[in-house]
Amino acid sequence: MFPFPYLKSAINLMSHQMRSRFFLCLLFLMSSMGLRAQWETVNTLEKDWSVYQKTWGTFLPYVPNQHYSYHSKSLFVHPKEYPKGYLTIDADNQYFLFLNGAFQRKLEKGQLVQISLDSLQKVSPSKPFFVLTFYAQNLEGLPQKISIQQRYVGDKISKSDFLNFRNRNTQVFYNFFSFSFFSLLGLLGLLIAFFPKYFHAYFRFSDWIHFELKDEVIIKRPFAFPNLLVIFILSLVIACISFFNGMTHQSKDTFFDSPENFQSLGTIAIFLSSKTAFAFMLFLMRYLMYRLFSSLFKLDYLAEAHFYKSMQTNFQFFILLFLGIGIFALSAGPLFKPNLTQISYLVDAYFLIRTIYYFRLFRRNFRFNQISLFAYILIMEGQVLFFGLRELIFPEYI
Repeated sequence: MFPFPYLKSAINLMSHQMRSRFFLCLLFLMSSMGLRAQWETVNTLEKDWSVYQKTWGTFLPYVPNQHYSYHSKSLFVHPKEYPKGYLTIDADNQYFLFLNGAFQRKLEKGQLVQISLDSLQKVSPSKPFFVLTFYAQNLEGLPQKISIQQRYVGDKISKSDFLNFRNRNTQVFYNFFSFSFFSLLGLLGLLIAFFPKYFHAYFRFSDWIHFELKDEVIIKRPFAFPNLLVIFILSLVIACISFFNGMTHQSKDTFFDSPENFQSLGTIAIFLSSKTAFAFMLFLMRYLMYRLFSSLFKLDYLAEAHFYKSMQTNFQFFILLFLGIGIFALSAGPLFKPNLTQISYLVDAYFLIRTIYYFRLFRRNFRFNQISLFAYILIMEGQVLFFGLRELIFPEYI
């Protein structure tokens, strides 16, 4: 287990009229808390550092004049030698921490972490030692302020389970991409094999320039099976993009918080299935919203055209977005964390551009009152910036 004991803050005195006995009780409480929080350093670990030598395929003792610029330095920790001991890390730089070669977490500069050696031993009782590796691109010399400490007053300590350390399991990372890419390719292959007309209609990027409404048969049958298949593919892509939000924020509803044995391909499938189902229902409800508001603004026959163009533009943009992020993530490896702020800006820019595009497109192909059309477009597309797809992909930004 990796417990994170922390020093409790001093209690503020709320009133100068407190009775003396209560004030003395507070002082006693604070002093006792201070006693419980004191630590004794039993090993500074200055001579215990090693580096991995690829040529020999083993670890060698750290030699300053030979290994000073190595990007990773390792410690061999023997928990049984330090009963009730804690590995204390007061990060002097930004590090990536690995345990026995598996990535555990990112340490920010100034972050204090304490690891219970007894709890670490309980995770793998048969192992006599553990290898903790600190990696940083700009690492020169040894990481500082790392030692083994013991508490010499009081035995109580706040603990957290090592298995709840939110590991970034590399198998989860690659399972996700294998599942999502093969699923997407399979569904797109099914669409182009059996419904080539629909495939070309939804992937016709020239529509952004020509401002034309083609494919009247497709437009007038929004719930035909090929259209539903396109909506399902789009929903799956949206679910896959929401996965990156889980990578970055590791919110409570993601499987990153699950123990490693539950981080399986089946768990990924369940995660994506739930998001896909929600997105699919969201798109179907969107069509009802188009029907309702086009009727209120007396814009006859606009709902079907708007729904079709919405699916077409979303289909093009989000597939390209997912492929772009996915290819970059695969090249960067399991430590990749997308910048959701920049991605959200890109998504917002897309929604703004398509709002202008819709207004020009519908004004050119329909004889509507321009004020009514403008108000309709403004309301319908404005909703997207606060609800719907943004709620699915960026819930933290809502």
